Amino acid sequence: MVSYYMSEGIFVLQLAGEININSLTDTRNKVESYKIDQYDKIIIDLEKVSFFDSSGLGYLVVLIKQVKNNKGAIVFCAPNNLVKRLLSTIRIDKYVNIYESCDEAMAYMKELDIPAAI
Repeated sequence: MVSYYMSEGIFVLQLAGEININSLTDTRNKVESYKIDQYDKIIIDLEKVSFFDSSGLGYLVVLIKQVKNNKGAIVFCAPNNLVKRLLSTIRIDKYVNIYESCDEAMAYMKELDIPAAI
């Protein structure tokens, strides 16, 4: 499941369930329909994600590259312990900040000097 909301010019993408080869096409299509490349500040909320397989993790890397290529900022928030271990295994934390809570991620994003999207 994929949804989003805006908060003070920050785009928050909420992912849920298992992000794997079976769900990835739907997830990718939904995310692409949101046109996230138009936003400068993006939070990926992982609170409701139960699992990523390699294709799901690969898609996270694609999202990071897409946002950074557009000179935007992206962070992850609220991964459970399993998801946190998966992210750590592929060393994704070298490329993106991962916050324990979405409130922490939001506070970080509000402090950035990137102009917020309207």
